[in-house]
Amino acid sequence: MLLARRRVATAMMSTNSGYSNMVSMLLAALLTLACISPAQAAIDETISEHEGKSVVIPCPVNKAKCGDLHSINWFKGDDRIAAMLLGDSNVTSVSDEFANRVTVDQNPFRLIIKDLKISDEDIYLCDTTFLIPIETCDNFNGYRVELNVLVPPTEVVILDEKGDRIENGSIIGPMQERQTLKATCVVRDTRPQPQVGWWRGNKRLMTHSASYVETDGLFTATLELTQELSRDDLARDIECRVESAALPNKLINKFRVDLQVRPTSISINGVEHHTVQGSKVVLTCDVHGARPAVNLTWYNSSAVISPEENELTEIRTKAFEKDDGTYHTQSELIFNATRFENDMIFRCDADNVVLQLNREKPFTSSLTLEVLYPPVVKVSPPEITVNTSDTVLLNCEYVANPASLTQVVWYRNGDLVNVNDTERYEGGNSENVALVIRATDKEDVGNYTCQLSNVIGKGISEQQIDLDVQFAPIVEVLMIPEGPVKESDESNVTLYCNILEANPAVLTKVRWYANATLLKELPDCEETKEDLCHIDPSKLLLESIGRGFFYNYSCEGYNAAGWGPRSEDKELMVHYEPGPATLTHFPLTAVKKKSVTFSCSVDDPGYPESNRFRWLRGGRGPLQDIVTKDWTVEPVGLDSRTNYSCYAYNEGGKGVMATVDLVVHAPPFFIKNLVPYTGMLHTSRTANLTCRIECVPRCEITWLKGTEPIELNDTRYFIKEKYVDASPATGDFESMLSVLHFNMSNWPNQKFDIESDSANYTCVSTGNTVGPGIKSSTYFSIEYAPDNSTVSEEKVYVQEGTIPGRVICNAKANPSAHYSWFFNNTKLGQDQALIINTPMTRNDSGVYTCVASNKHGRSTAETIIDVQFKPRCEIERHEIDDQDTLICTAFGNPLEADFSWSIKAENDSAEWLGSGERQGFAEKSFYVLDDDYAIARTYRCVANNTVGPGTFCEIEVAAGSALYVWWQEQLAWWQRWDKTTLIILIASILALLLAVIIICCIIICICRRRRRQDKLQDKSSSLGDPLTEPGEYENLPFHGLQTAPNKPLSAAEFDDELIYADLESQHYGPINYKAASLYALVKKDKKTGAMNEVKT
Repeated sequence: MLLARRRVATAMMSTNSGYSNMVSMLLAALLTLACISPAQAAIDETISEHEGKSVVIPCPVNKAKCGDLHSINWFKGDDRIAAMLLGDSNVTSVSDEFANRVTVDQNPFRLIIKDLKISDEDIYLCDTTFLIPIETCDNFNGYRVELNVLVPPTEVVILDEKGDRIENGSIIGPMQERQTLKATCVVRDTRPQPQVGWWRGNKRLMTHSASYVETDGLFTATLELTQELSRDDLARDIECRVESAALPNKLINKFRVDLQVRPTSISINGVEHHTVQGSKVVLTCDVHGARPAVNLTWYNSSAVISPEENELTEIRTKAFEKDDGTYHTQSELIFNATRFENDMIFRCDADNVVLQLNREKPFTSSLTLEVLYPPVVKVSPPEITVNTSDTVLLNCEYVANPASLTQVVWYRNGDLVNVNDTERYEGGNSENVALVIRATDKEDVGNYTCQLSNVIGKGISEQQIDLDVQFAPIVEVLMIPEGPVKESDESNVTLYCNILEANPAVLTKVRWYANATLLKELPDCEETKEDLCHIDPSKLLLESIGRGFFYNYSCEGYNAAGWGPRSEDKELMVHYEPGPATLTHFPLTAVKKKSVTFSCSVDDPGYPESNRFRWLRGGRGPLQDIVTKDWTVEPVGLDSRTNYSCYAYNEGGKGVMATVDLVVHAPPFFIKNLVPYTGMLHTSRTANLTCRIECVPRCEITWLKGTEPIELNDTRYFIKEKYVDASPATGDFESMLSVLHFNMSNWPNQKFDIESDSANYTCVSTGNTVGPGIKSSTYFSIEYAPDNSTVSEEKVYVQEGTIPGRVICNAKANPSAHYSWFFNNTKLGQDQALIINTPMTRNDSGVYTCVASNKHGRSTAETIIDVQFKPRCEIERHEIDDQDTLICTAFGNPLEADFSWSIKAENDSAEWLGSGERQGFAEKSFYVLDDDYAIARTYRCVANNTVGPGTFCEIEVAAGSALYVWWQEQLAWWQRWDKTTLIILIASILALLLAVIIICCIIICICRRRRRQDKLQDKSSSLGDPLTEPGEYENLPFHGLQTAPNKPLSAAEFDDELIYADLESQHYGPINYKAASLYALVKKDKKTGAMNEVKT
């Protein structure tokens, strides 16, 4: 309870007058206390913190509303745990129980509890006492903070049906579908009570409510789960989710069940209706929905198919795990269809552990295969030998599905036999597949096969009939080597009389011809030389071939059937080399990067006549890609300064070589020219320009600044030149190197002037015999860092929610500056213009910085963007100059605002009351309330600045005095008041009665104290003993900290008024220090007994 006591100090004050003033002040304070709403005793703030941490409990103190602070008391529930006495002593006291864990701070005022314990959870009260309470002070019941102590769980564990722990994230099982799963989630040692639930994915599972056991302030929660397993539990986590204020996030423990299920379907596909022999057959058996994957077995009728027993059969089985944890098992039976699989039944059986445990039959699916195949053919007899004009029968037998034939074909040596030639053949069709040859001749010799076809395909006999018919030989001439033959090789050539057609294929005699003239018939047994009688007549050897063997050769062969026809002519070509070469070139002196043409010629072309030439360069070659008579070298370069050679050649060999040396000149050309732009920092101590010009014969170089030559006597420059040798590595000819040096020691101020020293510099050469002079220029620019940065707008005003205009940043720099914009150390862009494309908010107000930079430095400029926004308002009610006044305060930008007051009526209409009074404030408006209003009213205020009007704010003002209402209304006065007003009135009356009783008690206590003080006055020493008795300070917050001062107060040290503030509360007894202070102001006259003012 906060009480205000006021006393006027005068030269002489009677005791009765002091008592009267004190009673009046106490009555006023009690009436003020009675009007305090009970709602203010509610909790002002709730703080939660973990056990073992430190927590700060605030104590807000508004000195502007309540005045200077005298002391603070901290209470935990009903027990005081700490106190602070302010002023010169500035003493703090903490109860022994909390001495090691509790500290009290000021600026701001707060209570700090370290090593937080569960027992610290309670409601904490910060009770304040002020020296001079102000009427606006609303801190009557202190500041209450509810402290909650948080303790996260020591562990969250999941137990199985046997009570064994299930590790987080583990997999249990295996278990089968329709089996019951039992598990228990236990959350241990936490505070407050946690929320526990069982989940599967996003679905909460049905369970009974969790049970809680509290031990030493900590809770242990238990939640059981009983769940019949189904396919819904496949590949799904079962989670125990724990939520608590002590946890920053949900705590999840989970596990997964390794669930085994039976398959849902089986099917075989791959062949529809039928297949064809020789085709690759793939039968696929698919089984879905099983876990674990099934075992598949293939059957051909009743026999198990095993790839180990048949190399042509392959079984591929794969299992694919799906998202739900089941398996799609796929087995492929792969084989090549033959006629033996026709009408066979293929079956697939699927089985897994679930079916086995439940003694269920395997899932099965079957398919009947029909195989269509072409004819299987056989011919006979295997061999037949006949003479010309004999008749021959060739037999052909077959089996097929379907059996009807669509085509019959006979082949001889792989070639189709025209059975439609009825003069020579009979049969060979679908009615009679056997073939009859009426009259044989040499064309009928060969191997015969029979091919039969049906709608599926065709079949040819693996065997063949070998028919042999004897006839005279047909021959050709072969040469080894094939030719042509080089004369220079003096090689030998062997001629062969090769049999093309003959039966029997053996030559007993051969006649040889040259240009259709008989040379020799072999063997020649009439000659005396025996070596020509016993030889192979089909070979003829020609030795040391020269130009005289250039003929067309042919032969005739003889066997048991007689002489055959003479062969076609075979030419034997003999090659010989061309004669010596002659080499010329144009022009006689070559020029770099141009062309030169070489010509090579011969008088004797050789045979075959030569039109090809070989070229050598620098003695290396020949060059493989140049074989023409003329060779153009383009472009001519440094490597072209060498000798060139050529010779003619043909298949007979190469002729004699010719050689010439080539001279090459180079016109003026820049090896290193001046770049178009040369930047130089104006403070550089060294600078130079370099150019290098290739020229053969030699040329000279001069330098120009602008259009004027740089003289050799100009001390600002000096030039160094060098004639550089040719460089084979780069292909550069001899060249002139010239370097223009800037002698900075002879320049004004020994540095460049940024305004006047930028200029064009040119390197110029003279011409030579093969080209004119050339030149190259550069702009020599003096560079410097950005300077004198400016912005187009130093301050920009923009309304909230709109986009501001562009702000342009400029700076003087060379090279040109690059621009960046920053706000609050955040880069906004890299453009010369500040462009903001988003609507501005009030937080965007501030300084925007433009940074101009180049490679030499940087410079900055700033602009201010002021974001203006509509005002919002707040209404306060105060008594100003004894008038009940409403104050409307606007908060906007710009600050200055206009105001409009109105009253809200019952139908939501408004009665305008004017703009109120400004009283010198740009952002406030004052409206004085009338004293005679009879009902409660709602006052509205709207603030408007240059941006626009803001939203209205309002305040509820209760009705006027009860007496006025009673005279103005016909109803009883208590019927006109609402329930809250009646409660306040009754409480005020009761409080007034209680105050009268307390005042009487206080008066009695004061009288007794004065009598006791009179007795103590005579016993006090010259220094003054304490004017209080033991026990009078025991209930003060600073009791036991320091002895109260015994120096009397002097009225001369204060104004004409003394104001005291005492704190009376249910937690401690009456305060006696005021009476001691009052008594210290007066001194009793021992002779007269009168109380006189102490003079200082």
